[in-house]
Amino acid sequence: SSGINAEWPLRPGDETEFGYPAPKETVEGDIKKIISYEERDEKYVKVTRFYKLTKLKVPKQISDRKKWKKFGQCATDPPGINPANCMVGDGVFLTLATKKDQEEKKEDGLAEKMTKLKSSGQGMVVCRICKGPHWTKQCPYKDTLGVALDVQQDEASTGKPPTRAPGAYVPPSIRKGEVANDTTRQRDENPTIRVSNLAEETSEKDLQDLFKPFGPVSRIYLAKDKNTGISKGFAYITYNRRESAESALQTLHRYRYGHLILQVEWAKPSGS
Repeated sequence: SSGINAEWPLRPGDETEFGYPAPKETVEGDIKKIISYEERDEKYVKVTRFYKLTKLKVPKQISDRKKWKKFGQCATDPPGINPANCMVGDGVFLTLATKKDQEEKKEDGLAEKMTKLKSSGQGMVVCRICKGPHWTKQCPYKDTLGVALDVQQDEASTGKPPTRAPGAYVPPSIRKGEVANDTTRQRDENPTIRVSNLAEETSEKDLQDLFKPFGPVSRIYLAKDKNTGISKGFAYITYNRRESAESALQTLHRYRYGHLILQVEWAKPSGS
């Protein structure tokens, strides 16, 4: 520890011809007193510093370094620090974080982000099996609860249309040979947008939850690989009204969904 006592300015004749007088050092018990001269506010000032001496055990390398011969303007200085040309900075304490601390900090940050995402209610990925905040394919309960969900989907998909009596009226939309033409014509007339940069785990249910708030959706087509069933990264969304499609395009273009940024644009006509 040290203390500083600055006395009255020196008179012009007190300084030597070589500049400031050399510092004077005296030791009384465990107190070291150093008298030096400095220039402050364009005046020469006599400064007295007091240091309390303490003995500490240091490694041998530090002890040997104190015995090194000084050079330059400090060649004639005694061992130790000369306050006239040296300054001791504040101690820097280094705290090394363990791998466990880093993992806990990462988990805390992830939990905080999930909490903010849940509170906003936007861009959430909801599992179709357990309704948790993860993809359906990554659900830990897909081997148990997922079986019941698959059975329900199979029953819904294998439902046969009702039988009709001979000579009954058949709507043109389901007549043989005209279904594809009507569907294609309706898809071209209705406003359709194309969304790309989707994750592989994306499903039709995820797209339904994302695009349905902007208006009634008449059709969702998600491109999938025929062999693996994994999403190819793009899909087409058809709305009943053009205003709904425009609102979805303006809102969800460059929107962060999961860990990717969506790209939404108007779909080109099928004939182009």
